[in-house]
Amino acid sequence: MSQQVQERSEMQEMNPRQFSGKSISDVLGVEPVLPGEPEQGYRQGLQDLIAELDAKSPLQIYLAEKIYECLWWIRRYEDQKRAAIIAEMGVQVTGVAFEQMMNAHQVADQRYLREGLLQNKLDNKAAKIVAAGGFSLESLRQAAMTKRRNELEQFDKQIALQAKVLAGFQASYEVAFNRKRNVERLDLQNALLRRDLGAIEGQVVNDEPKTESR
Repeated sequence: MSQQVQERSEMQEMNPRQFSGKSISDVLGVEPVLPGEPEQGYRQGLQDLIAELDAKSPLQIYLAEKIYECLWWIRRYEDQKRAAIIAEMGVQVTGVAFEQMMNAHQVADQRYLREGLLQNKLDNKAAKIVAAGGFSLESLRQAAMTKRRNELEQFDKQIALQAKVLAGFQASYEVAFNRKRNVERLDLQNALLRRDLGAIEGQVVNDEPKTESR
């Protein structure tokens, strides 16, 4: 076997079998999103993170998915906080919490205002609804946040918990990634050492004095 063929063979032995790249939820057939959530957006974001982290082994891909899952839950809780504030802003404008206790005009105004707030698009009609309730947009937001303070604090606790779990998965990923990189470095060093030793042994054999035959 030539030296180049041997080196190529040794390098192939060092390369671990590549994982398929699928997420763990794909392998297990688990649906990662809740009803109404953008499944394609979730999967695309997960694949982007896997690529960014250069995750290849099953363990690395699993940890990458758990990291992304924590980020997705944080996003869910942030969306819930926003929805809670917007819902309360509608309540504060009309002063009535339940639609069955409102007249048709109040129901229409509250729904219109909520829709505009959800889309971050407040037109003149929405501004008039806010003013008719005796608020500015800033004072209405503050009133809603004060009213829902306990609920918002619970969401913040859940976000903090997910952030703590996220940090743990990130630390685990660093260990898994560095361990793989160290193993590959050691394998490469061993392959180069075997090659150098082979070259030295060959040189010793060639340099040995030949005995003359009688």
